[in-house]
Amino acid sequence: MKKIFGVILVLLLVISFLAACGADRPAEFTLSGVTVSPSTVTVNDTVTISATVTNKGEVADGCDVSLTIDGYTDSKPISSLAGDESSDVSFSYTATTEGNYTATVSTPNDTKSKSFTVKEKGQVDNLTVPVWFTGDSWVYDCSYENPEGTLKQGDVELTVTVTGEESVGGEDSYKLGAVFTPEAARDSTTAGMMLVLHIGQADIFNSIANIQFMKQCSAIKELPGLPACIMWAYTPALSWPPEGTWNFTKHTVAGGGMVDETVNRQGKVLGLESITVPAGTFSCYHIVEYDPASPGNYTYEHWFNTTVVKSDVKMIDRDTWDGAETRVLKSYSVS
Repeated sequence: MKKIFGVILVLLLVISFLAACGADRPAEFTLSGVTVSPSTVTVNDTVTISATVTNKGEVADGCDVSLTIDGYTDSKPISSLAGDESSDVSFSYTATTEGNYTATVSTPNDTKSKSFTVKEKGQVDNLTVPVWFTGDSWVYDCSYENPEGTLKQGDVELTVTVTGEESVGGEDSYKLGAVFTPEAARDSTTAGMMLVLHIGQADIFNSIANIQFMKQCSAIKELPGLPACIMWAYTPALSWPPEGTWNFTKHTVAGGGMVDETVNRQGKVLGLESITVPAGTFSCYHIVEYDPASPGNYTYEHWFNTTVVKSDVKMIDRDTWDGAETRVLKSYSVS
């Protein structure tokens, strides 16, 4: 009897050992981090669909990852992944018609979907106004061309940082500090004379309600204690998002009164555009300003991203100086 129990015990131990040392779990490919960038684009822009594939099994193996968008399909192979090893995969897709799309990414074991919107050029998203916080900052590469279009200064870095809030003309505004490194050298016709003015820093004020410029005061090396200030006045007040055409004035005072000038301007949104700068690729409002008497000549252009950068991605200023200043986003840090 004891021998029978001994045999049974040995058999149970063998079975337990075999179970513990049984075949490894087969490869199982799961998906995570599925993104579509940018999430809102215009017709004929290209989006990138990305995902991370992880082998949750124990056997090393590879698989095919597929993308489906309406009637469009694509597939990419993933090379062999060991257990718990991951690999990134990405697809490109260009939508030729407006509408709402769903990108579905699949492996043999998992499926994930992400939606995005394609709009006609000129359409404006009904997005909420971006919110800035103290410490938010943006760094731009700046270059300057003289009126003949010849590069006069490059390799200037502009850092813009939100420092607080302040009322300007009775309107709540963000206050920002701007620093040029090295100093920006700009041509300016002042009191009938052509001068080269050096700007090291400026205070900028943007409306909290609509992010538009309210005031800008630049410290000028050649005019110590006499900053050049520009005031913007909008009639009627702007709403968000910007739509249609709006009217405003720019009042510039500089040199202790040597310059005291008010000009009329109009602004409008040309549409949503995908733009690439050193900081990345972003979907932006393309906003332009111009003299109403010459609507085809843009005095100021900027490309504004509302969701990620929350500010301008690129700017071209042909109004402030005798020439064109271009700024492109290099890096940013926003809350």
